[in-house]
Amino acid sequence: MKTLLALGVALGLPSLSALGIPQTIQSPVLVVGTNLTFEQLATDPGSWGATSSLKGNWKTQGDTLTLGDPVAVFGIAADEITARQQDGQVQSFRVVFRPKEKSTGNLLSRVAANVRAFTGNAGTKAGDTTVFKYKGVTITLRSGAAHEVVAEFTRA
Repeated sequence: MKTLLALGVALGLPSLSALGIPQTIQSPVLVVGTNLTFEQLATDPGSWGATSSLKGNWKTQGDTLTLGDPVAVFGIAADEITARQQDGQVQSFRVVFRPKEKSTGNLLSRVAANVRAFTGNAGTKAGDTTVFKYKGVTITLRSGAAHEVVAEFTRA
């Protein structure tokens, strides 16, 4: 009986790991206080009104607001997210992505592919920038200093 029990345990234990939750699936990182990803927030018409109604944890410094929480934008961890305001109204959002040490591939190509997937728009190349239109918002991608990628959201 003990042998049969030991055999059952030995054969059953390895299969228990198959019941675990996969560790490679990531959910989108939402802006704190919302049920929106940043790209959904930035393309929502309600985000282009008064900065006082802007959702999330924003810190104001002059005409610039900085999002204080780590957020993924287009599925990639953003290093810096700011909003520019004028007369209390949001004028633009700016997202900066910086290459990570162990990242592979071209960061600009990865961000552009994810923007295409989000907008369903192939984008228009103009020099070193790619411009996408989505829900009344223009998303402009360009390479910045030190291989960083800048995505700027403006009203179309």
